[in-house]
Amino acid sequence: MGRSHAFAQAALLAFATFTTATPLPGSAGRFAPAGRFHGKLAARGNSTKGITWGDCPDSYPTNVTCGTFTVPLDWSGATGDETIELGMVLLAASDKANRIGSMFVNPGGPGGQASDLVASLAMAPQTVDPRILERFDVIGLDPRGVGFSTPVECDTDIYNKRVSLFPKTQDEFDELVAHNKALGESCRAKTGSLIDFVDTISAVKDHEAVRKALGCDKITLLGLSYGTQLFSQYAELYPGIIRAVVLDGNLQHSQGESSNVLLEGGTYELTLKKFFEWCANATSTDAEAGGCPLAGKDVRAAYERVLAKAEASPIAASGCNNTVCRADVTAEDLLFNVQGALISVSSWPGLGAAIAAADADDADATALSQLQPLATGDAYEDSYLLAGTAIACQDWTHASASLTDLLEKATLGANFLPLTRGACQSYKIQTTCVGWPAPLTNPPRPVRYEGAVTILQAQSTFDPSTSYAWALGLHAELGDDRSVLLVRNGSGHTSYLDGGDTAAAINDYLLDLKLPAPGTVLDS
Repeated sequence: MGRSHAFAQAALLAFATFTTATPLPGSAGRFAPAGRFHGKLAARGNSTKGITWGDCPDSYPTNVTCGTFTVPLDWSGATGDETIELGMVLLAASDKANRIGSMFVNPGGPGGQASDLVASLAMAPQTVDPRILERFDVIGLDPRGVGFSTPVECDTDIYNKRVSLFPKTQDEFDELVAHNKALGESCRAKTGSLIDFVDTISAVKDHEAVRKALGCDKITLLGLSYGTQLFSQYAELYPGIIRAVVLDGNLQHSQGESSNVLLEGGTYELTLKKFFEWCANATSTDAEAGGCPLAGKDVRAAYERVLAKAEASPIAASGCNNTVCRADVTAEDLLFNVQGALISVSSWPGLGAAIAAADADDADATALSQLQPLATGDAYEDSYLLAGTAIACQDWTHASASLTDLLEKATLGANFLPLTRGACQSYKIQTTCVGWPAPLTNPPRPVRYEGAVTILQAQSTFDPSTSYAWALGLHAELGDDRSVLLVRNGSGHTSYLDGGDTAAAINDYLLDLKLPAPGTVLDS
């Protein structure tokens, strides 16, 4: 289903020293590398309308400020007065005289740390138009359960246990369900009742509470990937306080389960074919120089050989030892992991090298395994995996109740998507959430936005994660009179942090509320 924040880090990679991890699919928080910035927020500081501002961890740049804010666990008040803490990072506008206001940013996931994105922008300001950081207070508020906010914590041994999401026997199905239940119960034991209140609607209400505490009359929203669900639902609930909304890499929270597998799996497969084409036609075989080691070869055939090899027997990953990444790679691992490597075109040379290494006579799948790091026990680092799972299970239906249900979905994927077989985040959510103990509290339904502000959507045509069809569907829900869909004819998940004409058009909207003409298609 493609809600990721790794594309944000991939886009910043050219400008700052980032994590060495490649974009990856997490259990539910699909493409999120291990966070670079972490630590605990300082309790000391100044309080502004309930927000306590203080020092950030030492690993953070000095031009950002960290804050905490207390909100109800249950916004309905039905379960008492228990509270949780929200953590955030603020990069203040540098041009105070011409400051426009505050802008919430969210990198996706679910489970992506907005705090990490803002800290990264502070370290690599050239990633965006300088006027953005001059004129906006940019705020990365970690959703509840994520990052610096009160975290979702679970038993990492249970999380890391390998179970098949494509069970072929009743025993395998039973093992999957038992694993999901055990993981969920471990999260409840370690996290407490928060595990029942990490849905996106609760996160929306958290953001609104922080907006009020900041004293903002109007707010600007920039949502990437899963952030498009967060901020489209924000705009629906609080239309009167919106100044501008950008939804980049659009998620449609209203399709059925089988449709989501086909739509997301289809855009993954389409982008994979684009990768094959790019790699075969690359002018260099040097991945370090941006080339592809499989240049001039049949790249699809190499991919299919590696898949067949992994089906016959897991491929050893000599650089992994089951602590940070798995010591071998199965065919199922390959199908899920490759999707994450397609997120940013800048990662394609590395994917080519990974396939070449696994296709060699002395096959080594280390690079393929590293696409999916394991949970390590660091609450901040693990939140895109653990909170990502918990959020997804409260936001998306997972109605499969039998082995037959999953076999039917597998047949759907195998017939319509022969290269990827339906393996994608939508399918992963539908299987990892079967048996999850927390309730489905934010089920799929169309967005009903009635605000006066026109929302800007941005969508690439070959996005391995969020389908162009989802963008069209969400655009129809928002309405032609309340949204403009800006299309980038190109590959990669989201567009804003890639720069180019699409980012420039988004900047015109963010800064001056100037919208592109309906039907605009750009090539960069």
